[in-house]
Amino acid sequence: MRNIPRRLKHYILFLFLTSFIVFYLLYINNTNFDLEFLLTFILLSIIAESLPIPLPNEGAVSVGFAISLASIIIGGPLVGALVTAFGFLFRVVKAPGRKYLHLFNTPMYKTIFNVSQIIIVIGISGIVYIKSGGVVGSGNFIKNPLPILSTFIVYILLSTTIMAELMSILSGQNIVKIWMKNLRWIIPNTAAIGTLGLIIALAYFALGAFAVVIFFGPLLLARYSYKLYMDMRHVYMETIQALTNAMEAKDAYTRGHADRVGMYAVKLARALNLSDRKIENIKNAAILHDIGKIGIDDQILKKPGKLTEEEYQKIKQHPSIGAEILKGVNFLKEVSDIVRHHHERYDGKGYPDGLKENEIPVEAAILAIADVYDAMTSDRPYRKALSKEVALSEIEKNAGTQFNPEFAKMFVKVMKNDNEKGMLANAN
Repeated sequence: MRNIPRRLKHYILFLFLTSFIVFYLLYINNTNFDLEFLLTFILLSIIAESLPIPLPNEGAVSVGFAISLASIIIGGPLVGALVTAFGFLFRVVKAPGRKYLHLFNTPMYKTIFNVSQIIIVIGISGIVYIKSGGVVGSGNFIKNPLPILSTFIVYILLSTTIMAELMSILSGQNIVKIWMKNLRWIIPNTAAIGTLGLIIALAYFALGAFAVVIFFGPLLLARYSYKLYMDMRHVYMETIQALTNAMEAKDAYTRGHADRVGMYAVKLARALNLSDRKIENIKNAAILHDIGKIGIDDQILKKPGKLTEEEYQKIKQHPSIGAEILKGVNFLKEVSDIVRHHHERYDGKGYPDGLKENEIPVEAAILAIADVYDAMTSDRPYRKALSKEVALSEIEKNAGTQFNPEFAKMFVKVMKNDNEKGMLANAN
């Protein structure tokens, strides 16, 4: 705990004390407690929480909410909170490329945060279920949608708010922006997993505890299907990276260029509040934006001196070649258009189509700035790298002619803030 920020310590302490109060309220109002049911659902919760699915943004999702919701409906808020808390406490998770993580090798403050926040979220969601008309232990819950809907809403609001505050503390980003971003993906995820929870509760009331174990199978199957989808996306991304590596292997001067352009472009896209889908497309386009240079003669690409007009015209073909390569790949069709237009200029003097101002796709306009910035700050066969300050000055100077003025202004602001943060970190 000594090495974590003071604000994070205070936040974890606040959650711990709040969870204690919530748990006490649940305990004194509890009227239904079946030990056999509790142990069975705790076991299912441990299994569900031990099988999270990694997401591209380094987060993860599990199917544990289905068990939590069924526990609330069958056993009440206290049972729901206990089932979920023990599920988190005793889960065994395999981290990508690392060993298995469990209670005894996880930092204590992380365990306190996870258990505290889940007691608050599930406990209060369960209280709302009862207060809005839900009857614990009744199989007729499906005839009254209001308590279920209220539980869903409270669960989503509480879980996204608690996690957004945590991420805001850790990253320094605006909590509202993080909250809105989390809200977009958690709503469909909660609806899908929650529906499975309702089915599990129905199975319990109709057929008994054994049926719950049987219906737990489809829940894991749903999790497996989603994992296959995420694995497929991972394979796609590895294919993209392999294509880029093959292209960059032709020219040592551009090694790492695509990754850096992707990093700068994503920073700018996030600052402009673009959707997750657009940001992902920009990232993929950044990685692949020069793939068309595969079709350009090496002698032209590596020429140390000034290009002739004929050679320059051949270089200008690489966005079109790249777009043609990508448009035949189904999952890269949207990326193809960005790649084609990443050398367009705001004043219409770019290529290949001479688009101007708002005719240029937003994603391509962002990529253009990131591409030029990295090119200026990298060594090339014909010149040494410019300093970051000089490169940003050039971006400012060409705002409204070469670059979208709004995007250029924001990019300079983002990069200067990054530099200041880096200097402060070094000073500390």
